[in-house]
Formats: sequence, C-alpha cells, structure tokens
Amino acid sequence: MQYLVKMIIKKNTIWMFLILVIIVIAGYFVVSTGSKNNNSNISVTSGDVQVVKMYVSGANYIFEPSSVVKERPVRIEADMTRMPGCAKSVIGSEIGLRKTFSSRDNTFTFTPTKAGTFYIACSMNMYTGNLIVTD
Repeated sequence: MQYLVKMIIKKNTIWMFLILVIIVIAGYFVVSTGSKNNNSNISVTSGDVQVVKMYVSGANYIFEPSSVVKERPVRIEADMTRMPGCAKSVIGSEIGLRKTFSSRDNTFTFTPTKAGTFYIACSMNMYTGNLIVTD
C-alpha cells in the first residue's frame, strides 16, 4: 500500500513539473512576442534604397515596412529562416518580381513607378501578401 501511494505521488509530481515547464515556455513566447516594437509603416533606408524585410507568418507574406515610396529603389530582403517550402518562390507580376529566394540570394531590388497596392503570392498561390507603394 505504501509503495502504491509513493508511486501516485511521484506520478503527480512529474505531471505538475511538466505543466510548469509548459507554462514557463508559453510565457516566454508571449512576453518575447509582445515586446517587439512594430514600426511597420516606417521606411528604413540604406542610402537611397528603401529596405523592406519580408517573411511569412501563417499563410501571409509580411513586409516590414508595409509601404514604400514610388520612384525610389526598393530592396526586398527575405528572412529565409521564416520562408517555408513554396513561399520561397515569389511572384509579383505588377512589380516584375519572379524569383526563388535562397539563403545565398535572398534579395530583390526594383524601383516602383506607380502607386498602389501590389499583390504578391508564392508560385502555388498558398502564401499571399500586399506591398503598398505611395506617392
């Protein structure tokens, strides 16, 4: 009987420890995600080039910043650690984008000539997003 009680206590202790570990890990992700500064509409420039970071979240391409100014060169830099599968093969026909990004070649440079919202998708149309070009 004593042995059975000790086994039950040991089993409950292990489960409580696992639940505590899961709570700590989940708390870490909530805190680290919530503390990011989101300046998605502030254009980052490098010389005369507007730099846009691109990655995938869910089934969407995310562009940071989400908008750029027309008639100024734009360099899209893909974060390859956040570009799964077919998301690496990107098409944006209105801006002349047709490229398969890789860890060795993760940039695309173009100069937008008109303002608007431009649709971007992977080659299989599973990942989509919009890049906004302003006047």
